[in-house]
Amino acid sequence: MMGDRRYPVARCAARFATLVAVLLLACVDCRADQSKSANKMMVFPAPAGTAATLLIHGTADIAPMGPVIEGFQKQHPEIEVRYRLYETVPLYQDAVMTSKDKPLADLLISSAMDLQVKLANDGHLQQASIAARGLPDWAIWRNEIFGFTLEPAVIVYNKAALDRDEIPKSHQDLIRLLERSPERFRGKVATYDIGVSGVGYLFATTESMLSANFWRLAHALGVAKAQLFCCTQDMLDSLIRGNTLIAYDVLGSYALRQTELQGNIGIVVPEDYVVAVSRTIVIPRRARRPDLARLFVDYILSEAGQTVVADAFGLSIAGLGTDREQMKARYLAEKPGLLSFPTLGLPALTYLDVVKREQFVKTWRQIVSP
Repeated sequence: MMGDRRYPVARCAARFATLVAVLLLACVDCRADQSKSANKMMVFPAPAGTAATLLIHGTADIAPMGPVIEGFQKQHPEIEVRYRLYETVPLYQDAVMTSKDKPLADLLISSAMDLQVKLANDGHLQQASIAARGLPDWAIWRNEIFGFTLEPAVIVYNKAALDRDEIPKSHQDLIRLLERSPERFRGKVATYDIGVSGVGYLFATTESMLSANFWRLAHALGVAKAQLFCCTQDMLDSLIRGNTLIAYDVLGSYALRQTELQGNIGIVVPEDYVVAVSRTIVIPRRARRPDLARLFVDYILSEAGQTVVADAFGLSIAGLGTDREQMKARYLAEKPGLLSFPTLGLPALTYLDVVKREQFVKTWRQIVSP
């Protein structure tokens, strides 16, 4: 851990980190996981009148990012913030390509951690000396990439469609449920199309290393003729409409937010293992206002910023959130070693190999969506 100060629940995360094996999380040449409103620009006017403008390009939806930006502006009321919603690959491409037609972003926010690592490794980022107060070691790499959320892959289900004893508490339970009743769930299971979803590919490759039953689950999804989606919110929308009954590998932050709006869906944090990703924030080497960017990074990693992140995204990196009892219970369970913390670093570049990715996606699609 860095520094002497720690948030109360951060000590739990530190103990967890000593118990888990580091997994390689990656995605390659794939679309970000987010809504259909990509490239939408949201302007947050400066409360005290604009003296400077900070431009952020990000793949996190505006709904959770809004409170974070507003929290930043409470400390810096003279700064206007412009937030443009992107898909992962276009965000990455804009960072590496010079264009006079597009303004340079001051910050990039993405859940595609491997692509952020590639940006750093190829010299497209700049360092920021941030006072990392009590943050886990895995969340910061070379003072260029900073993780600010911890987001697990969860199972979401329609409460009215499943009896209490049918609710899958683990990946193994989900396999048994689908194998036992393939006709009942035919076309009623939602998951990512890992060929187009960045976070979906990331989850799939990680789980394939973690679980010997990964391909058996893929086969069960194939027999059930699972519906494939590019985006988390599309999966949840399908579930809410009743078109599907179970959504697999949903980003926890989206699921938590939806359960607060919809009373008919439930969340399961699998008890056998939990794969998690972290949204990362970086400062491009060509940023126009790196001074403002550093202020924002410092805020989002501060105690005040992490408190807002925990509420808006469900889980911060500094702790487990406040009013998220189910998540807390799962993460504080008897086997915390089964929580897979994300990692940042050069090993992630291994999975940017085009041949490896194409072969993995091809095999997965032959099984899940022949």
